Amino acid sequence: MEDMSDKDEMPYVVIERRSSSLGAFIGGAVLGAAVALLYAPKSGEETQADLRDGLRRLRDDAEARLGDVKKEMGQGYDRMRDEVNTRIDTAKEDLRQRRIQAEEAVKAGRDAARKAREDLERRVTETKEEYREKVARAAEQVADTADEVAEAADDDADEQAG
Repeated sequence: MEDMSDKDEMPYVVIERRSSSLGAFIGGAVLGAAVALLYAPKSGEETQADLRDGLRRLRDDAEARLGDVKKEMGQGYDRMRDEVNTRIDTAKEDLRQRRIQAEEAVKAGRDAARKAREDLERRVTETKEEYREKVARAAEQVADTADEVAEAADDDADEQAG
């Protein structure tokens, strides 16, 4: 069995994955500069000048890449904003169309209800007139029948009296 203290002294490697190429670029540049310093047979002044040049190039490259990233982010933001605005406009238009359809449906319903009411009122009026006419005809028939009965009764009375 191993001691815990032996495990603490053992080397280990941590690997992180990132999608940013800027981090990989900077890391590679720093690693390259360190390797160049270790293996370059130059004087201190030359090494310092090389370091300044390397750092200046690294800074310029980093600024250029940062500018590119900002530009890409701005373009992505613009595309996303345009897409969101398009979707909002589409939703507003859809809502406007549905509101118009609903208003038309309500108007059609009101028109149908008004027409049905007018039709019903017309039928009720016609039915009342037909009823009155039938009642009037029945009354005439009853009156005619009553007159006939009265005449027949008078004729019977005259025959019995006479």
